[in-house]
Amino acid sequence: MQVAEFFFSIWFFFLILIVLLALEGSKRRKETFQRIHSWLKQKSKNIRYEEGGFFSSPRIIAELKPEMQLERVEVTTFTIHHGHYSGTHYTSYSTTYLRIFGMSEEGTNINITIRDEGFFDKLAIGLGLTEDIVSGDPIFDRAHRVKSGTPEIALKLIKDRRFRDCVSAIRNLRKFEIRGGKHLHFVVECNFDTSSAVNAILAMERATEILAPEIRTRPIIVEKVKPAALKVEHKRVIPPDLLLNLKREFKKLSMYVSKLKFEPSEEEFTRVIVTPLLEEIDYIQYNIGEKLSVDALDSLEKTVKKPVAIEIRPKEELSLSQRETTFEEIKNLFDIKCEDAEVLKKVSEAYVLLEYISKIRKLRIFSITLHDTTLKIHVECDMDPENVGKVYEAIKEAAWWAKFYLLI
Repeated sequence: MQVAEFFFSIWFFFLILIVLLALEGSKRRKETFQRIHSWLKQKSKNIRYEEGGFFSSPRIIAELKPEMQLERVEVTTFTIHHGHYSGTHYTSYSTTYLRIFGMSEEGTNINITIRDEGFFDKLAIGLGLTEDIVSGDPIFDRAHRVKSGTPEIALKLIKDRRFRDCVSAIRNLRKFEIRGGKHLHFVVECNFDTSSAVNAILAMERATEILAPEIRTRPIIVEKVKPAALKVEHKRVIPPDLLLNLKREFKKLSMYVSKLKFEPSEEEFTRVIVTPLLEEIDYIQYNIGEKLSVDALDSLEKTVKKPVAIEIRPKEELSLSQRETTFEEIKNLFDIKCEDAEVLKKVSEAYVLLEYISKIRKLRIFSITLHDTTLKIHVECDMDPENVGKVYEAIKEAAWWAKFYLLI
C-alpha cells in the first residue's frame, strides 16, 4: 500500500509540475503579445488585440499610420504538434511559432523566399524560383537561403544592409516570404519572442520602401470580380434563433473585414457578401440555406499557365473535433484529390491550411480552383454559426497559400 502511495505521489508531483510549466509558458506568451501590442500601437492608427484562449490563438490586427509604407499587420501564432508511439506509450511535444502577415495595397511583380540555412533546404518551394541568390555579405549568406522568381528585384532587397540586419535579427526563421501582384503580401514564421516580431515588421516596412519605386513604375492593376445580383427566390425558412445566432457571428466578423452586406435585408437574409480588408480577396459570399455554402472569388494579375483543381473532403470515419493533432494526423483527416501530383504534394504539406480547414464543423467539401485569371474557393459545411468565422479564416489562408505556391 505504501509503495502504491509513493508512486501515486510521484505521479501527482509530475502532473502538478507539468501544469505549472504550462501556466508559466502561457504567461510568458501572453506577456510577449502584450509587448508586441505595445510597440505596434505606437505605429498604428487603429489596432485590435485578442488574447485568445485554450482553443484559439492570440491575435493583433493593426492598420498602420499613413506615414508607414506598410499598411496592415496581423500577428498570430500556430503550433506544430509532434508525436509518436513507442511500444505502448505515446510521446508528444509541440512548438509554437509567431506568424506575422503584412500587406500593402499597391503591388508589383515579385516573389522571394528567405529561410534560415538548413530548414527544408531541399524542399521545392514552387514559385518558379532560381538558384540561391547571394547578397555578398558572407555572414548573411551563410545563415540564409534566398530564392526568387524575380531575382533582379530580390537582389535589391538583400543588398540593402538595413533589410539584411532586420532579417538576421529574426530568430528561428522558418520563412520570410514576399509575393507581389495587385497587392504586396508578406508572411513571416519565426520564434515566439518580441524582438523577432519587431524585426520582422521592420523588415517588411523596409522592403516596402525599397519596392516603392518599382510599384510606381510597374504597378499591377486588376479589375475586380463582382458578385452576381441576388436572384428573386422563394423565402427560405430558417429558425429565428439560428438566424439570430448567424447574424451575431457575422457582426463579429464585421470587425475584421472592409465591408459586410446582408441580402436581401439584415432582418431576413439568405446571403451575406463579405469584402476582406484591403480587398485581398475580391469577395466572399455566404449562402444561407439547409447547409452553409460559401464561395470566394479573386481576380488574378496573370493567366494561370495550367488550371488547378483541388478537392479536400473529410474522411467519414474520422472526427474533426479531436484532441490536438500532429501534422500526420491532420493530413489523415482528409481525402485530398488533385490530378497534378506536384500540387497534391504541396497541399499535403500545407500544415497550417489543413489545420484551419480541420476546424470547420461538419465539413463536406473544401475546393480550390485556379483557371484563366480567377481563383475560386468553395466550401460546404454544416449551418453552424461558429462556421461563419472558421470558414472565413480558412478561405483567407487558402487564398494566401494558393497565390504563394500555385500561381506560377
